[in-house]
Amino acid sequence: MKKLLLFIAAVAVAFGASAQFELKPANPTDVKWQDFGSSILGQSNLKFKISLKDATFGIPLDAENFSYSIFTDDDQIFTFTVAEYGSIAGITEDMTEIPYGFNKYSMNDSVVFFYRTNQENPPFFTQRIGIQVYYNNNGTKTASDIVYTYLEQVNPAKPANATDLTWAAGDGTNWSSLFQFDIIPPVDVDGNTLLQANVSYSIFFDYNERYTFLYSEYGPYDYLGGMTGDMDELPFSLIHGYLAPGAIHFLNDPQFIWRIGVQVYYTVDGVRNSSDIVYLEVNDAPAYLPGDVNANNVVTISDVAALIDLLLGNPPARYDERAADVNGDGNFSIADVPALIDLLLANQ
Repeated sequence: MKKLLLFIAAVAVAFGASAQFELKPANPTDVKWQDFGSSILGQSNLKFKISLKDATFGIPLDAENFSYSIFTDDDQIFTFTVAEYGSIAGITEDMTEIPYGFNKYSMNDSVVFFYRTNQENPPFFTQRIGIQVYYNNNGTKTASDIVYTYLEQVNPAKPANATDLTWAAGDGTNWSSLFQFDIIPPVDVDGNTLLQANVSYSIFFDYNERYTFLYSEYGPYDYLGGMTGDMDELPFSLIHGYLAPGAIHFLNDPQFIWRIGVQVYYTVDGVRNSSDIVYLEVNDAPAYLPGDVNANNVVTISDVAALIDLLLGNPPARYDERAADVNGDGNFSIADVPALIDLLLANQ
């Protein structure tokens, strides 16, 4: 203990006489949720490991000064109510903070199980559940981060590219053109089946412009089941009548110059991965001017703004990535901005 006190004093001196030395608990580790629903296995549980050491220096701390809280979804603190947990010895009032060691089982370096009878399926949170650890040292309370575990995988798989793109030009009348591609069944790049409810896609043309399915054009024909407004991204589940065997779209008066394509998305817990935009070139690509980022056949100061938008991930409605590579190094980057300005100045 004497060595510990000397060590703490030395650290305090190292931080400076005016610095306040705080003992902060380490983040919990090995946070796992096991959901048994209402099966015969019984209670679902949150499993986690609490270190009884300081986060910064690894100093051993007193277990009796530790406590923790459970959080769900949008940092909502969980309440252990008497109604639900009154059968557990010591629960005599609603609690949002649990003393360390309360109703726990110590196994292999302070493994703690928080048990909850889970009568519902899905469980009492929708996306994630986590834990925050506290240490109360003579009235000074410090906290770890909230460490979450997720109900579903938060890094979704990357969907495979669409295949078998075909285009059949119409006779010039509306609804006579046909665009077909295959994303059925939806799989990831390794061939694993994806949950169809999490799959969506968009159609692109020419300068990576999204095609918009206007409700005024498509809605009255019930072209897409459940269509309630203009849509430029279609949930896979909305396709309902034009599958043979891929996604067939009779497009109303499509106007593109040389190519049409599709990109597939897979979204889990708000996190998205995308396939490549796969294009089918129907006509020859038009000639382009280096620097004509907004593809209006002239290079002006407006192209600088378009290039900056492109670099910031907020491209204008029409842009040409080939023209955006002003310095010709094979990609567009911030280095293309001064190259574009030089080009404009040279043409004054």
